[in-house]
Formats: sequence, C-alpha cells, structure tokens
Amino acid sequence: MTKHLFNYCTIDWYENDMIAKGTTLRDFTKEFQLDGIEQFIYTMERPGKSYKDLTTGVHLNYWPYWMDFWLKKAKRLKQQFRNVIERNQYFRDALSREEWLSVIRRNIGAALTESPEYMVWHVAEANNEEIFTWEFNYSDREVLLASADVFNSIADEIPENVTVLFENLWWPGLRLTDVRNVKYFFERIKRKNVGIMLDTGHLMNTNPRLKNEAEAADYVCRVIEKLGTTAELIKGVHLSCSLSGQYQRSFTRCVPANLDNALIWQHVASIDQHTPFTTKAAKQILDCIKPEYIVHEFTYDNMDELRAKLSVQLENSR
Repeated sequence: MTKHLFNYCTIDWYENDMIAKGTTLRDFTKEFQLDGIEQFIYTMERPGKSYKDLTTGVHLNYWPYWMDFWLKKAKRLKQQFRNVIERNQYFRDALSREEWLSVIRRNIGAALTESPEYMVWHVAEANNEEIFTWEFNYSDREVLLASADVFNSIADEIPENVTVLFENLWWPGLRLTDVRNVKYFFERIKRKNVGIMLDTGHLMNTNPRLKNEAEAADYVCRVIEKLGTTAELIKGVHLSCSLSGQYQRSFTRCVPANLDNALIWQHVASIDQHTPFTTKAAKQILDCIKPEYIVHEFTYDNMDELRAKLSVQLENSR
C-alpha cells in the first residue's frame, strides 16, 4: 500500500507555531489522513525532539558543492570560499576525505535514531557561481562516479533493512533524463536495497519549455517511459510543482555582484518552486509511477501555510 507523507524538519519556528496553535504533527496526519512524515535531518546528533512514531523516511544532509573537496582540487576549492573558516563551516570542520566521510556517518547515525524505512540521498553538484552561469565544471558521469564512490565508502553504516533512495536534481548528476546515466550510476552502487526518489519539481526544472501542469505531467510520464525497466527503481516520489521556465529563460547568465546566501536562496527558490499541484496532473504522474512512498514536499513558513498547500495537492493527487 502506498504511504502518503509530508516533509518536516524539527526547527524551532515550526515547533513554536504548533505550540501557539495548540496542535501537533499527529493532528496533521489525522486531519489529512496521512501516514507520517519524511523528516529532514541535517544535524550530526539526534534531533532535539524525536518523531520516531511518525517518521517513515528521512532526508539526509546535502552539500550542493563537494566535488572539488572530494577530488582534492585545492585551487578551485579556495576560489569558492572567502576564507578557511567559511570552508570549514561548510564541510562541518572536515579537512580531508576521511573526516568528511565521518561527518556523513554521524549524520546517518542521527537519522537512524528515528527508525526510518528509507533514507534520501541527493546526487548532484554545483557551486555558487555555476548555478548562475549554467557553465558546469563537471559532467553528469563525473558526478555520478564520484557520488557512487562517496556512498560506497559509507554504505556499511546503513542497516540492510533501510532502503536508500537517490534523488534527482536538475544540476549535473542524477537528472533521470538519460537512462544510460541512470544505469551507469546504479551499476556502481555496491548495495542491494536502493532505489530512486523521483522529485517531480526537479525533473520539471530540466525542461524550461513547460508552460502548465498538463504539459509537465506528460513530460514526467514520457521520461519515466523512456527509462524502461530501470523505472522499477523508482520507489518514492517527492510531489510538488515547479513551472519555472520563464525565470530560467530570463535570468542573466552571470554571477551577481555582492553574491550572498540570500541571493543564492532567492535564485534557487525561483527555479525550484515547491508549489502544490492544482490540477489532476498530480494524479496522472502518480498513476504512471505507482510509488511506495508519496511525499507532499513544499516550502512553508508556518503550519497554516503547510495546511493550505496540503489541502490543494491532496485533492488533486488522490
């Protein structure tokens, strides 16, 4: 039976918002007849508040930029950070491959305290300049090979009964738009209990010509059809809509002056919109995948906003 979930992270303003409104996550699951949550765990220690009873899946921490560190490209690495302190903060004080792998292991350990059925692992690479210029230093194959090396180095940290689902993005890596690359990646993964977490918004971001939800659903289903038997690896779906083609076609392909985290976040959020589907295109996508897990994945500032987005998308996905 398919499990319907929503994304959640135990951060103070969500927790305080629920306390102020006299509600709980359990109330949310009951209100919308959901099976639980996919919990984003970005810390190296167990979450401050446990939701083990509601957690079906966990989303591990993700470093968008990491290839230069992994491949020991010291000159390129130095260009991406203003100083050593900033670099060390980004990689959680890791100064070498082995230390970074230890950081990843600690993140996995923290996630396992919530007893998940599955874990989500991003497969992509892009630095803060490339996401604006669209001129990427590494190819899909290079990112896939290095990602497999990183994962294989820590795979023994994950119990065999926990499924690892690799997520697609629109940057170099696992885009899902070329079945040869998907096969290339999974042929190098030295673990049996693995699959794909297909993010619909991320896949839509690979086609800036999409104008509406109907075109998006047709596109997603065509990509899945082209995967052939490899599509059987799709165990879960991050369900949200992202029709950002107009923005993608219009933004200037250069690094902004005075680049900071706020500009980066604004740019990424303009591409990867995480809005709810408002038509039955959502159900069309789910019908052609038939996943085990459906995660209604949105960005939201408070629980009322989450409630509104869930209401709209659930109406169009069931």
